[in-house]
Amino acid sequence: MTAAKMDQLAALARAPIAFEHNEVWRVYTGGKLFRRLRGQPDPRDSYYPEDWVASMTRADNPPRDGQPPVEGLSIIRGTAVPFPLLVELFPREILGSDHLAAFGPTTQVLAKFLDSAVRLPIQAHPDDEIARRYFNSPVGKTEAWIIVDTRVIGGVEPYILLDFRPGLKPAAFRRLVETQDLDGQVACLNRIAVQPGDAYLVTGRTPHAIGSGVFMIEVQQPSDLVIHTELRVVEVEIPDEVAHMGIGWDRALEVFDYTGREVDETMARARLRPREIARTSGGAVEQLIAHEDTPFFASRRLRVSGDLALSNERFYAGAVVAGCGSLAWDGGEMELRPGDTIFVPNSVGEHSYRAAGERMTIITAEPPAMARRDP
Repeated sequence: MTAAKMDQLAALARAPIAFEHNEVWRVYTGGKLFRRLRGQPDPRDSYYPEDWVASMTRADNPPRDGQPPVEGLSIIRGTAVPFPLLVELFPREILGSDHLAAFGPTTQVLAKFLDSAVRLPIQAHPDDEIARRYFNSPVGKTEAWIIVDTRVIGGVEPYILLDFRPGLKPAAFRRLVETQDLDGQVACLNRIAVQPGDAYLVTGRTPHAIGSGVFMIEVQQPSDLVIHTELRVVEVEIPDEVAHMGIGWDRALEVFDYTGREVDETMARARLRPREIARTSGGAVEQLIAHEDTPFFASRRLRVSGDLALSNERFYAGAVVAGCGSLAWDGGEMELRPGDTIFVPNSVGEHSYRAAGERMTIITAEPPAMARRDP
């Protein structure tokens, strides 16, 4: 790599980063609402219902025609530079020395736009222990859902499925999987209506599914490990090897937490309560997810009504979910439009957001609580 190219990349690592759109193929359909947010003409649902933000995580998709070679990885806008390459070259500038010492050259967090046009398959993600044991992965997948918008599809109000209901035995659920009794599987989970502004924490091993008509920001551990118990979603047949990720059904069904919970118990453990932590004449900052809720990540909502100044203690990713405006820092300014996705490196200190209209809203995805890296 030439010296001029390295200088260009170094400049990228010392300023806020904007990303290209990064839509990822999934087994279900959706995406219309984030395409509408971005002002795309004639927005429609497709098999690209997610857009991954500041991603250093490859999508674990089966091979298909036209599949990108690095599907899932974010690309810096206006360049062909993958975000993981920039982190590899300039880890201290992007992540900071303390984070680098604790976790190595990775952000250790992933965010997504996710918009469902159909109910997703019933699933569970491994926790860290099972991820290491069965998948040789350093992390499992705890995630959080921040509801941005909803829509009624086919007369069905937006909802989520979360936790098994009381009384379910593992052997009974296995029979429902073996016979592909989908109605029976759905009946095993708590159904919860959702609306914009809701936030839920979904820990590893929690059985869950997102219903139709839910547009969210998902903040999660950087993993694409998932066990599906349904072998068909819309028109897509899911082979057993894909559904259980090659570990067989005996092990795959161990991923699920069979603790039975009533709806109020699920709400008490999973529902997050946003709280305002700062307010100025330029706007307000709400804590959506705190490290007290989960050590794996955090999230804030920035409600910008004028000039909102922030002091950057650690890096973070962000997504503009309403309005437009700009981001300014020492040395530059960046225009922000609805649906834009960004990353503010550790090397950027004081910076400020300005709303172009009445309000701009940004949801952040922030790194884990500081801890030493496992040997």
